[in-house]
Amino acid sequence: MSKKTKNKNKQLLAKIHKQAEDFSRGEEIANFVSHTVGAGLAIIAFIILIIRASWTRDVGTIISFMAFGSGLIVLYTMSSIYHGLKPGTAKMIFEIFDHSAIYILIAASYTPFLYLVVNPPTNKIVLIIQWTVCFLGIAFKAFFTGKFKLLSTLLYLIMGWMIVFAWGDLINNINRVSLVYLIAGGVLYSLGTIFYSWKICKFNHMIWHIFVILGSVSHFLAVYYLV
Repeated sequence: MSKKTKNKNKQLLAKIHKQAEDFSRGEEIANFVSHTVGAGLAIIAFIILIIRASWTRDVGTIISFMAFGSGLIVLYTMSSIYHGLKPGTAKMIFEIFDHSAIYILIAASYTPFLYLVVNPPTNKIVLIIQWTVCFLGIAFKAFFTGKFKLLSTLLYLIMGWMIVFAWGDLINNINRVSLVYLIAGGVLYSLGTIFYSWKICKFNHMIWHIFVILGSVSHFLAVYYLV
């Protein structure tokens, strides 16, 4: 075995060992269960949104609602699989999928609002920026998995609050019910990042998961009442 191969194996073992230390057995079970529930809710939300959008008979509305619903399913499915796996190579791969799915959900969450509420050309500009940052974020996670977590969290927040650049259209065109749920969801997601970064707090990641689920429910209602 070459020295280079030995070094790679050592790095792999170090990463696997770190995975085992990240969460206790009880914490990881809680992480898995919380987002497995979230995955089930996401599937239900997707079905409801497709039915709701189909009433409009507008292809753009249906596609934008599908994008949001799909984003929910991807995020919660990847997260539950990741937390359900034992430390090892497969878990490392799904860690990339798990973290990348956050970028996908944020961009997907923007899509129905930009299509139905925000006026052109602002809606197109923000939509392009969102999905561009999403794909760049996925590439970042693929190459720097587990590193620069604070930077990743800041990028999530920047993407999440980019809506301020279309705030005028949002206020003028959105109905009050959707606006309230939209803002509430943003606040819940943002509060959750406190626990995501609070490593010394026991079950901090599960608490973060709960805030994410609550934020998703709030944004689901915001999208549902857009039409």
